[in-house]
Amino acid sequence: MEIEGLYGDPQAFIRDDGTPSPLWEMRMCKVDLPGPLPLGWKPSVVVKTARLNQAIAGEAEGVFRALSKAGLWDYIETFDGAYCWRAQRGSAKLSMHAFGAAMDFNATTNQLGTRGDMHPGIVNTFVNLGWTWGGTWRRPDPMHFQLGRD
Repeated sequence: MEIEGLYGDPQAFIRDDGTPSPLWEMRMCKVDLPGPLPLGWKPSVVVKTARLNQAIAGEAEGVFRALSKAGLWDYIETFDGAYCWRAQRGSAKLSMHAFGAAMDFNATTNQLGTRGDMHPGIVNTFVNLGWTWGGTWRRPDPMHFQLGRD
């Protein structure tokens, strides 16, 4: 899936100071989670929505419904991010999070560069619905799920 075709070209929306224009931010919307989750980096804060690109709101809702229906939502312990304007770690290239095309879960036990312990049913649900799981990458990122490839 070509990301700029689906999400748009964020380069056209970068201001001189490197931040995104409000016009890019307007492409993001809140998608309800099946149940509340604590933030991984601040567990005292509980979230009920994920902020994603509006182009994939329906796909995100579909994967959340499938996880909930299969009883897999209970295996997701923390929400660790979705839309975030930033570059990929160790690169100047924009992250899929900057496109609003990625979500992270259970970061404490699924850190970058590890095999992690993401429940196989969660992985299969995302993958069967067209998402990519970062746990299979050369440098594994098992907390990470994205729709589309950069």
